Amino acid sequence: MTDQERQQRLGRLQTEALYLARKYGSINYDHQDGTWLHIARFPVVPGWNKPFVELLLDIPHGTPGYPQIAPAWFWTDSDLRTREGHPIQHFFITGSSHADLQHLEKGWGHFCIHVKSWRPSPGRAITRGDSLLTYVEAIRRVFHDRKRLGT
Repeated sequence: MTDQERQQRLGRLQTEALYLARKYGSINYDHQDGTWLHIARFPVVPGWNKPFVELLLDIPHGTPGYPQIAPAWFWTDSDLRTREGHPIQHFFITGSSHADLQHLEKGWGHFCIHVKSWRPSPGRAITRGDSLLTYVEAIRRVFHDRKRLGT
C-alpha cells in the first residue's frame, strides 16, 4: 500500500468515525493503519443480558482491502448472552490466530457475519454506497434478530 493509499484510507476512516460518533457517541479507531474501529457503547435491544456492548470492528487491510472488501466479523463482550443465558450461534469465544488470542485475552468474543452484497461508496462519499455505516447497521440488525441466532 502506498503512502497516498494509506492516507486516503485513514481519511475515509476518520470521516466514517465522525458519522458513527453522531449516532453512537465515543468512537476510536486505528489512526496509524486503519485496521480497527471501536464503539464504546453500542445499544442492543431487550432480550440480551446487558443494554449496551462494546464493538470492535476488524477492518480488512492490504491490497485490496477496505473499502473494496467488506468487514467479515466484529468483536464484542465475551460475556454476552441472551437474558435467559442461552448460547448464541455465530458467536465465538475461542480462536486460533495470534490476533484472535490477543482479543480473547482482553475479554472479547467475535461474531462472524458475511455480507452478501457489497458495493462500496466512492472515496469519502460514504452515504452513496456501502461503508462501515452500513456494516454497523447490519450489526444492529444482528442484535435485533435473535431468532436467526438460535436464541
